[in-house]
Amino acid sequence: MVGNKSKDFTIENNVYKGEILPYTSNYKSLGEMVWFKIKSHGDKVAHLDARTEETVTYAELQDKVVRCALWLQKQGIKSDDVVSVCTHNHLNSIVPCLAAVYVNAIFNPWNENMDFQTALHVLQLTRPKVIFCSEKPTNVILNAIKENNCNLTIVVFGHHPDAISFSDILNTCSDAEVVNFRYIELDDLKKTVCILHSSGTTGMPKGVEMSHYCLLLISEIKNLDLTNAVSIWFSSLYWISGVMMNFKAIAQGAKVIIYPEFDEEMTCLLIKKYKVTFIFLSTSMISRFLRAGYVNKYPLSSLKVIVYGGAAMKPKTQEDIKRILPHVHMIQGYGMTELGGIATMQLPNHKNGSCGTVIQNVQIKIVDPENGKVLGPNQSGEVWIKTATMMNGYYRNPEATKNTIDKEGWLHSGDIGYFDEDGELFIIDRIKELIKYRGCQISPGEIEDVLLSHPAVLEAAVVAVPHETDDEHPIAYITKKPDVKVTKQELIDFVANNMMDQYKLRAGVIFLDTFPYTGSGKIARKDLKAMAKKLTVK
Repeated sequence: MVGNKSKDFTIENNVYKGEILPYTSNYKSLGEMVWFKIKSHGDKVAHLDARTEETVTYAELQDKVVRCALWLQKQGIKSDDVVSVCTHNHLNSIVPCLAAVYVNAIFNPWNENMDFQTALHVLQLTRPKVIFCSEKPTNVILNAIKENNCNLTIVVFGHHPDAISFSDILNTCSDAEVVNFRYIELDDLKKTVCILHSSGTTGMPKGVEMSHYCLLLISEIKNLDLTNAVSIWFSSLYWISGVMMNFKAIAQGAKVIIYPEFDEEMTCLLIKKYKVTFIFLSTSMISRFLRAGYVNKYPLSSLKVIVYGGAAMKPKTQEDIKRILPHVHMIQGYGMTELGGIATMQLPNHKNGSCGTVIQNVQIKIVDPENGKVLGPNQSGEVWIKTATMMNGYYRNPEATKNTIDKEGWLHSGDIGYFDEDGELFIIDRIKELIKYRGCQISPGEIEDVLLSHPAVLEAAVVAVPHETDDEHPIAYITKKPDVKVTKQELIDFVANNMMDQYKLRAGVIFLDTFPYTGSGKIARKDLKAMAKKLTVK
């Protein structure tokens, strides 16, 4: 199910270069590709709602998308207008995005769980003409609109007294209009078709502009074969993987099982019931999936591929899951929203904990952040990347774009990592996450690795508590495995006994019932940092 060979890269002057595969498609826009692919899949099942057993065929999906596109046109939505979508995954969540694509508007997914300040921020940034949302965030969005004093239309999946119902807008056009509708043609593949948001683990999200070219390339490159797959993922459209998987599924005619949120036991039940062959999980989800223990209790023989990403996978976790699910093909992807998806992919012959090797149309080098020197194998530095699917830039933020992508087109990832002698990439940490203790740079990821090796620890995140004389002290936030007892002091001692002095948890350990997560399923470090900042030692 994976179309990538193990040595499809070359190394020139310590720059790792994936195979160059020029875009050869005849499609002149994302809308054109979606239009013809959906039509070609006809009565195949596109989506199955696991809660209701309701199915939608590709023909039925096309009908809904066309009706939504006609409604958008009647609202005066035209090229370059922004249509925002703020919802979890359900049978209609992709419809407004595809409708926007058909009329050459820009679709813009938001995080359904955002707070008022974030809603206000993204509203002011993207200035949408229409927002489609689930019932949950409607009041937050309405309050942000009121605060911003802007005039726009809200469509709700479900019901809300101050919003138009999505089901109603599908009935505003005649069958004749549906039959006569056609996607609007485009003459520039590099035009922006989507604004995603950076995940916001460390601050307010920025708008990442993705082009038609980028999403066409992501959709059509067969690095993941979904043609006859039964697939499931929990990433909403807010996350690049949610967008990537939706468009890959449409391009290949996949059957997608839809369930709104990740739950460890329910995931096993879904795999068993629907004979799921392909699943995409965030790294955090995979750790929880494994450690909750349900994997051992259900027959998961149908499962062939687990793709995961979002943060570096701990080697121990990967060893454990390979042992428990030896028949499953594990693929780790390393990427960023700004890159338009993944830059490296881990294959079965690669080492546990590696992010694999550079993929097609990608170049990577490791650069010393102090002096800009390109580093050789096994030397850690900042990961710089060039991809064919690079973002057009940060929406209405040229300064941030300039700070991220240099004049030669290299994106400075902010990740610290290295290539080993086999060309496999290992990510150590984020530059911004490094903790400074008395001038020493401490990687939280290294402390987390040690904590996760403790039998009582389910999840761990280490952040800094500001300190008047020592710069910063590490503190560990921990969720424990059910029915396993451990004290804070035991974990403090465990780190002290297994690491050098500067890594000691000098600010202690705090047990949490559950971690705060970003919309993309990563641990929300900014929330933990805010909690830690209140513990400042003077």
